[in-house]
Amino acid sequence: MATDSKTARRDKHITRQIHRLFWLGNIQDKPGLIICYLCRIPAFAAYNIFIPLVSAYAIQAIMQQHFDKVTVYAAWVIILSLVYSALWSLGGAFVSHNAIVGGKYVQKEIFSNFLHKDYEFFTTAYFGSLGAQAIRIRDAFNGYGELVTLSIPKQTTIVLAGVGVIAFQSPLLAMVTVATMVCVLSFTLWSSSWRLKFRRVLSGANSQIAADIGDALTHGTTVKSFAMEHYEETHLQPSMTQWARAQRRSWLSSLPADNGRMILAAIATATLLILSARLYEHHTISITVVVLVQLYVIKLVTSTLDIAEIVKRYEEVMGMAYEPVKTMLVPTTVNDSAKPKRLPKGPQHQLTLHEVSFAYPEAPDKYAVGSFDLSIKPGEKIGLVGYSGSGKTTLTKLLMRFMDVSAGQITLDGRDIRDLRQADLRACISYVPQEPLLFHRNVYENISYGKPTASETQVMAAARAAYVQEFAQDLPEGYDTLVGERGVKLSGGQRQRVAIARALLRDAPILVLDEATSALDSHSEKLIQEALWKLMKDRTAIVVAHRLSTIQRMDRIVVMDKGHIVQIGTHTELLKQKQGIYAQLWAHQSGGYVGIPEASTTA
Repeated sequence: MATDSKTARRDKHITRQIHRLFWLGNIQDKPGLIICYLCRIPAFAAYNIFIPLVSAYAIQAIMQQHFDKVTVYAAWVIILSLVYSALWSLGGAFVSHNAIVGGKYVQKEIFSNFLHKDYEFFTTAYFGSLGAQAIRIRDAFNGYGELVTLSIPKQTTIVLAGVGVIAFQSPLLAMVTVATMVCVLSFTLWSSSWRLKFRRVLSGANSQIAADIGDALTHGTTVKSFAMEHYEETHLQPSMTQWARAQRRSWLSSLPADNGRMILAAIATATLLILSARLYEHHTISITVVVLVQLYVIKLVTSTLDIAEIVKRYEEVMGMAYEPVKTMLVPTTVNDSAKPKRLPKGPQHQLTLHEVSFAYPEAPDKYAVGSFDLSIKPGEKIGLVGYSGSGKTTLTKLLMRFMDVSAGQITLDGRDIRDLRQADLRACISYVPQEPLLFHRNVYENISYGKPTASETQVMAAARAAYVQEFAQDLPEGYDTLVGERGVKLSGGQRQRVAIARALLRDAPILVLDEATSALDSHSEKLIQEALWKLMKDRTAIVVAHRLSTIQRMDRIVVMDKGHIVQIGTHTELLKQKQGIYAQLWAHQSGGYVGIPEASTTA
């Protein structure tokens, strides 16, 4: 029960946030929204209220054989129809503009929120699902806009004006009309309260299918290389089955409600027809009023059924928006300080790690980095080595503040990096990860991503320094060649060179290179090492490497094991320690790569 109550509170919170987001989207064009209402409400009144009223008087004129009046009433029908058409078209133009402006706002908000999630979020998220959610939120907003600018104003106008006209003719019929409508609406709202959960389950099933399809297609080359097309088709079946079950339950859940509304509407229409006949029989109302009331009753009953459709559409909109907004509300754990500090101007950039410890949330008792102490002077070059799983890459992520330390602190120029804006911290760092991923854009755009304001001359200089020129000139369209999703059209070494060129262009005072030359052949590695050494001049550098040849010239080499520093010194000093890990790594190398001993079991 406690879990159900917690889920209910969460769902209500998400629903409130959906309304807030969508309403903010709708008021992005306030003048247009106001004009829309000013046009459409009179249009609804003209078509749904005054035309039936004029028609009733025309019928009365026919019965009284005042045929000259019929022509006048017919002219009024045409005039009211033209007014309706003009106002409807004008309002529709503003509705379309509002939908475009608001849709862009909502989609931007979702996209921006997703982009600013934690690093950990992106290590576990299904990108296919996130992409589908970012698209679906716009469709949901359009449905919401249709409700608030069309369906709800229309039905509200019809109901209020219709009841008002009937009340003017017969208060008794008006009271009965209101009573029957309340019954139908109460039943509609009651049934929708439990149908909404089926819509949410259906939305989640849609997201799961998008995630599975996106995952398979993103790794399409891997699927083909292992001839696993049939396996992926089979792997999708559980999600498809889940979706089919959710779709069926959602559809079946609406049947009792739909049938119930139809029965109640029929009873309401029959009741009002019998009551009108009785009143006419007792000369309480005229035949004209009977006709008028029946015209309005039919419209009101139709409107009541339409309101049920509005509720159903609302459920669909809420279901579509549920997953995106739920994802949007996932809290971030790495946040900027409320009053962030600024870095002092100048070339200092001294890094200090004091008693730094870190454990991943899934293994809180197992430290990936523990009691780590290191001070890095401005301009100093530090190499990080150790067996796989020793904590090197985790340390670079902590330096980038992709994650916050569990204990201790990391300072930059005496300021705890948690007190800095993340954007300011990362502006000081050029980072090349172990597996550089490129955008599905051309080579030039991928390089210029490091500094979008850079001139073409600067971009090309960085490309030449990273030896991108060597292969780019042979590509079909040179630097304008699209590299494919995640850079799939390039080799591993080529992707690495583009990533290094991007870091070179950024020209930040601190370099963090995580296996930056691991995918290069020996010739390219030698050339890029020279380029990197030129870049490292007067800059602080932290270089993670399995190829020890990459870090032989470092000022200091830090050897890590199980998250701790076990050795520190220059290449020459560490080789003299024959029983040390560094000497073992050096001895195990074959062609510059580190062998991984069986005893390595670090996290």
